[in-house]
Amino acid sequence: MQSIKYYSHLLLFWLTFFTLDRILFILYNVNELEISNFKKIEPIFQGFRLDLATVCYLTLPIFILWLISLYIPVKKTQKLINIYFILIIPVLVFGIILNLEIYNQWGHQVDRDTISYLKYPKEAWASSLNSPLLLLISLFIAVTYFFLKWSKHISELNWQLKGKISRFNIKDISISTLKGLVAFIIYGLCMRGGIQLAPINQSFAYYSKEPVLNATAVNTVYNYFYGYTQKEHINPYKYFTEKEVDSLLYKEDSEKNKKINIISNKKPNIILIIMEGLVAEVLFGEEKLTPNMNRIIEKSLYFENIYATSTRTDRGLVSILSGYPSLPNISVVKEPDKAARLSFLPKEFKSNGYSTRFIYGGESEFANIKSYLLNSKFDKIIDKNNFQKNDMNSKWGAHDHVVFNKSIEQLKNTKEPFFTTILTLSSHEPFEVPMETIIKGEDRQSLYKNSIMYLDRSVGDFMDKVSTEKYYDNTVFIFISDHGFRVGDASNREKKRYHIPFFIYGMPLNNKWVGKKIAKIGSQSDLPKTILNQLNLNSDNFNFSNDIFINSSSFAQYTFSHGFGVVSDNQSLIFDYDTKGIKYSNKNSDINNDLLFNVGKAYLQKAYQDFIDKK
Repeated sequence: MQSIKYYSHLLLFWLTFFTLDRILFILYNVNELEISNFKKIEPIFQGFRLDLATVCYLTLPIFILWLISLYIPVKKTQKLINIYFILIIPVLVFGIILNLEIYNQWGHQVDRDTISYLKYPKEAWASSLNSPLLLLISLFIAVTYFFLKWSKHISELNWQLKGKISRFNIKDISISTLKGLVAFIIYGLCMRGGIQLAPINQSFAYYSKEPVLNATAVNTVYNYFYGYTQKEHINPYKYFTEKEVDSLLYKEDSEKNKKINIISNKKPNIILIIMEGLVAEVLFGEEKLTPNMNRIIEKSLYFENIYATSTRTDRGLVSILSGYPSLPNISVVKEPDKAARLSFLPKEFKSNGYSTRFIYGGESEFANIKSYLLNSKFDKIIDKNNFQKNDMNSKWGAHDHVVFNKSIEQLKNTKEPFFTTILTLSSHEPFEVPMETIIKGEDRQSLYKNSIMYLDRSVGDFMDKVSTEKYYDNTVFIFISDHGFRVGDASNREKKRYHIPFFIYGMPLNNKWVGKKIAKIGSQSDLPKTILNQLNLNSDNFNFSNDIFINSSSFAQYTFSHGFGVVSDNQSLIFDYDTKGIKYSNKNSDINNDLLFNVGKAYLQKAYQDFIDKK
């Protein structure tokens, strides 16, 4: 009971600290909060789970001391904990006070890049001269003094407690072990944020389309240290000067003014269906896994040579919805401040009068995706929280047929024109699907193929049902995968692992393009510019996206851990940064091999530098 009492005091201490942080943030940025009074205080409660996890990280040294004291006496406990508080409180208070002004001036929370400016004290001081320094310094002194005084009381509590929990007794060793084990499990769960699928991250505090509300809800301390644990933001892929990069990547395009129109309607509805892990190789195969999609493709415009940028959904979403490339060992959505500075397909549609929504049967917080979706300006995000409990019958959430049925239900009440994105999930490992097993076997390949058959059946049922809806004749359906899959003996680095389907279907598709196939090589990141240009919408901000119809350079790049692959018309390569080895698909040596390799390096250099520069 004594230890519970002590940790209750600690919990109250840090929760008060974080609550005060949010109150100060709201008061300091009150001009940004042009919303109802309740909305101004709601963020205080939204970040509780993230606060709890942060408390566990901050009190880890004290928890370790307590575990040790279950077995052997720990001397000078009060002094150790006093030192802990004296060291940590001024640092954290400095961080939250700095965050007030940083967000007010720069529009994002304090992070590693912000702290890096302190390496240049002269410039940092010059930048701060227009800030209310007297107010900020006064706040720093007052808040630091208050919490140091309180921490002294907590240290004294621990001193009184030490004698009761630190005596080692052979008879009680089993009880001590049990206490320690239970406490360790509870502590670990709190650090993780619970038993949900994804460990806690900033997305669990995100809840609004208003960036300032999300910034208020996200724990400042957690956000800062999370960013600081990431790798240094120095471009490890720097090979060329900026001029050399541009000469390698940007060629004068003789076809740039040749507009090709494949869509007849000026403002059609758009339903973008992003299919989990569907690799192009399983289409049209002898096993006939996808008869429904094949039937749709016969009446679609099909792009034969499109490649995913990576092997994960969070990266695929960024490529599809922002036209942004994937980077080795980094997921852009996991750094919300940088992700917020991307261009967004939904945002572009929204600014042109479209209703926008995202529909997914799983946990939108997974991999920090929710924060990305909110920044994308979707009017509505439908996720696992919008489904009935009995529909959550998959490890990942609601199965595809349930999601498609929910989509039809949602679309009935959606104002036209609309841009709706549907993300499937059932063809993700462990490939559990609510369908009879057709391909026998418990191996990964068989399970995957069964899940693809289920996905195909769900797509077919959806298209049959949606064809009876009033908006159908004015709707363009865009099908694409978030990433591919290793079919057969494909390695994680081979291009066929990244080869994905991309096809456009619908009544607004011009008849001359129905049933046609385009052989040009492209990337899933080319989708935004290709579609926006078809609808005469602005695509200038999608700098890494190409219009497949008018871009003469047929090229795609994908990345994996410690390397990248490049695909062109006559050659493809795989480069491993660890071994510095290059593997070409076409064994006939050609002078263009070096050029293709340089293009790949230049593309990655430019993409990574762009990522670094998003501050």
